[in-house]
Amino acid sequence: MIIWNTEDVELGDINILTGQPCADIYVKGWLEGLKHQAQQTDVHGSSLTGEGNFNWRFIFPFKYHKAEDKVVIIKKSLFTTTEEKMPGRLVLHCYDSDALSSDDFIGDITLQLNSCLKPTKTSKECKLETALENEDRFDIFKKKTMRGWWPFILDTEDEEPKVNGKVDAELQLLTAQESEEKPAGKGRNDPDALPPPNRPDLAMEWMMNPLKAFRYFLWEQYKFCLAKFVVLAVIGAIMGLFFYSMPGFIVKKMFGA
Repeated sequence: MIIWNTEDVELGDINILTGQPCADIYVKGWLEGLKHQAQQTDVHGSSLTGEGNFNWRFIFPFKYHKAEDKVVIIKKSLFTTTEEKMPGRLVLHCYDSDALSSDDFIGDITLQLNSCLKPTKTSKECKLETALENEDRFDIFKKKTMRGWWPFILDTEDEEPKVNGKVDAELQLLTAQESEEKPAGKGRNDPDALPPPNRPDLAMEWMMNPLKAFRYFLWEQYKFCLAKFVVLAVIGAIMGLFFYSMPGFIVKKMFGA
């Protein structure tokens, strides 16, 4: 699985440079029953919009029993080795990294590989209703590859389920032979290395390009408020011009000028 991007991740921290909400985002994943193989992306720090850029590859080797359509989990103890067959489920968690306390849980999603929720093509289409009610499924063992947007859902006893973020991810299934013929590295490592993500360097932006940084912080956070302000300012200017011109127009009408 390649984690490309996230969007609309809940912002739970405050950026010390701007005083604005932010999040230090990362994604963690594993195959159910094989949590010891869990992998995670690096951290996209100080996201002010809930967007994270990763270009990060997870690789999960597993054994698959085709006749039973199940993943084979091998458990070893000191004296014995046992096998357990279970449906293949890929678990993804999203977190807000915190240096001084435990990381904040954002949301998660579990994808059943042989009956997987089909992702949406765009982030905007990725909604809670889509995840809970969509019957459009696919079997990765037949489809082999799939990319799109899946939601990170936060479901607690105190609140109704909600989408707390979205992930742009790509699933690829290869046999052992295919993986040897087309080797790939974890993360952004060789072989078949993924390009570094395009992340803004927020700490340097103020010094190197203050106008661009000001645009990024101000526009991304307050674009809707600014748009409303511009509309109100235009309406106010028109009304001011109207009331300024009205007395002179009335006097001219009264005296036939």
